[in-house]
Amino acid sequence: MIFFFLILSADVQFDSLIQQGIHYSYSEKYEEAEAIFRKAIEIKPEDPAPYLFLTSLYGLYMADFSTDSLEKKFFAYSDTTVLISERKISSCDTSALVHLWLAGGYGARAFYKVQHKDIFSGVQDVVKSIKEFHKAIEIDSSLFDAYIGVAGYDYFKHRLFSYIPWTEDSHWESEIKLACEQGKYLKIVALACYSSLLIEEERFAEASQVATQLVSKFPDSRTFRWIRVKSYCGMEKWELARDEYEKLLELTLVGQPENFYNIGSCRLGLAKAYLELGETQRCKAQCEEILNLPDNPKIKKVKQEAKEILTEIKL
Repeated sequence: MIFFFLILSADVQFDSLIQQGIHYSYSEKYEEAEAIFRKAIEIKPEDPAPYLFLTSLYGLYMADFSTDSLEKKFFAYSDTTVLISERKISSCDTSALVHLWLAGGYGARAFYKVQHKDIFSGVQDVVKSIKEFHKAIEIDSSLFDAYIGVAGYDYFKHRLFSYIPWTEDSHWESEIKLACEQGKYLKIVALACYSSLLIEEERFAEASQVATQLVSKFPDSRTFRWIRVKSYCGMEKWELARDEYEKLLELTLVGQPENFYNIGSCRLGLAKAYLELGETQRCKAQCEEILNLPDNPKIKKVKQEAKEILTEIKL
């Protein structure tokens, strides 16, 4: 009996650490999140979950800071996630969760590879990921986190066949809503994905409503504000876009003072919002700030756009 309670206590502590680490991740408290996930590994070194969330943490950090500095760590932990998950499945672990973690391991690296133009290898991982998401649901249809994966696949089919009305599949939205509303581990990423997909569908007002849920929960997160500002621009709500870019710039200057690409991107968005609002002097000031940023290959395009806006103002 005592042994049973010790196991139960370890499970509760482990799950609590995973949830806390997830919250830290999306609060962009990267060091704290990493430490929490490593504590979870100490409790259950043979559970793939903390390795997957470390993979996701490193991916989130690289996206936030526009860098590939953690690429080796990212792939090392995604490989470990896959290895441990497959080992558990080979040892007859029939739980749906292990298939979810395996799907996540494949899915994280597939997304990264496709983003970095490694299409062939990325698509191979996508296929493996989708297979495992479906397997998780087949084992336990109430594992709502898994619906984010099948929703992504069904959204791809929706876009692929959208030009043929009688073949269009709209299941993706009801599926991703399940992950958004009832997911336990992937709810936040599901909401972010849902908002991004609504932007792709040009349903900007709905996208902003979903993104606002995330901004309200994580007010100091840059990640979710970038999603919301895209929806504001799509809606042509330039006052809202201006205010959002101003907040993004503030957060970026505090949290990423040496990230000149992100600073430039914030200022460029702010300049465009000012231009749309007819505030040409403020627009000009932001463009000049961009041109004064240190040169590097990433910021070249941002500076070119700033020059084009200045030329437009002069004309």
